Amino acid sequence: MKTWITYIAALLMGLSSAMLFGTFPQTADILSAVSTYLINLSVFIAVPVLFITFASGTASLMKDRRGRKVALFSILWAVVTTIFLSLAAVLIYTIRPVSFPVTSTAGSAPGTLITHASYMLGSSESALYPLNAIWSIASATRFIVPVVIIAWILGLALKPSADIIRPAYTVMNSFSEVMYRISRTFTVLGFFIIYIASASFFAELYEEKTVIASPAYAILTALAVAIALLFLIPFIYAIFTGFKKNPYKAIYRSLAPALFSFVTANTIAALPASESIARQNLGVQKRIASTTIPLLSIIGKGGSAMVSVIALLSLFQATTGEIPSATVSAAVAAVAAVISFVSSAAIGTEALVIAVVTLQILGINLYGAENALIAFSPIICGAGACIDTLLSCIGSSIAAAAIETDVEVPYKDII
Repeated sequence: MKTWITYIAALLMGLSSAMLFGTFPQTADILSAVSTYLINLSVFIAVPVLFITFASGTASLMKDRRGRKVALFSILWAVVTTIFLSLAAVLIYTIRPVSFPVTSTAGSAPGTLITHASYMLGSSESALYPLNAIWSIASATRFIVPVVIIAWILGLALKPSADIIRPAYTVMNSFSEVMYRISRTFTVLGFFIIYIASASFFAELYEEKTVIASPAYAILTALAVAIALLFLIPFIYAIFTGFKKNPYKAIYRSLAPALFSFVTANTIAALPASESIARQNLGVQKRIASTTIPLLSIIGKGGSAMVSVIALLSLFQATTGEIPSATVSAAVAAVAAVISFVSSAAIGTEALVIAVVTLQILGINLYGAENALIAFSPIICGAGACIDTLLSCIGSSIAAAAIETDVEVPYKDII
C-alpha cells in the first residue's frame, strides 16, 4: 500500500486512540514520552543520511557542472514561496479575522517565549563555531547547518576531476545508495511513528481543551493550510515548471513526509522520508534530492512564516480589541518572512520563534500575551512544518525540472 494512504490511515488511528484513551490522566504523558523517543530516533537516522547523501550529491552535481543552477532554483523557490505565503496570510486573516483564544499558558511569565527563542538561537549560533568537525556532526540534533557545510566541503573535494579521486567518489556514491535504502525502509515503516506521534498530538490538544472550547482559530489555521496546499503552492509550482507538470500529483505523492512533519513538528526527523519520496515518487535524481531537500529544510520556511503571521495578527486583535491596520499587517508579514530564513536554528518551534523575534524587531510589547501561543504550539508549529516539508519535496522537483533531469514515475512504482 502507498505511503500517502498508510500515513493518513495512521493519522486517523492516532486520532481515534487519543479520543478513546484521552480521558485517562497519564495518557498524554505516556504518549509524549514514546513520541519524543521515536522522533529522536528519526533524527538519529536523518543525520548520517543527510551527511553522506549531501556530500555525494554535491560531488555528482559538480562533476556535471549543474550545482549552481540547482542551488539557484532552490533558493529562488524558497524566496518566492516565503513571500507569497506570508502575504497570503495577511489576506486570509483580513478576509476572516479571528481573535486568538485565551489558553492555559497565557498567564506564563512574560519572558517565557522570549527566553526560549534566545536559547534556541544562541545554541545554534554556538554550533556554528568551528571547534571539531566530528563533534559538529555527532551533536547535530536540532541544527543541521554545520553538517551541511562540512558535507558540502567534502563533496567539493570528492569531485572526480582526477583518476586518484574517482575511487573515493565511487565509494561515497555507493554509501549514498545505502542511505537511500535505509531511507526507503524508514519511509515505508514510518506509519508506526505517525500513529504514535499523532496520538500524542491529539492527546495534547485534548488535554489543553482550548481547541474544543474555542475552535475558531484552529479552523482559521486549517483554512490557511488548505488554501496554501490547494491553490497557492500549485500555482507557484505551475509557474516554475511552465505549466508543464501537474502540481497536485506532486503534492499528494509528497503527503507522507508532510504528515510526518505535521504530527512531529520536526522537519529534520522527516528528512529521510522527504529524500526517499522525492526520488521514488517525484522522479527526482538522487543527487538533486540529496542537496535540495537539506538546503530547503534550512531556508524554505514559508509555511512557518505563514502560520506565524496569522498567529501574530490574531494575537494583536485579542490584546487590542481591534483588527490590525494594513501597515502593521504588512510590516509583520515582511519581518516574519525575513526571519523565517534563519528560523531553522529553532527546529521544532520555528513558527513560535519567528513570531517572538518579529515582535522584538518591530518593538511591539504584548506584556507576556504572546505566551498564549505556547499552548497552541502543536497546531502552529505542526502546520508550519507540514507546509515547509512539502515545499522542500516539491522544490526538489522544481530543481530537477530546471536542469531537465526529472522523469515521470508511474503510480504503480511509487512508494
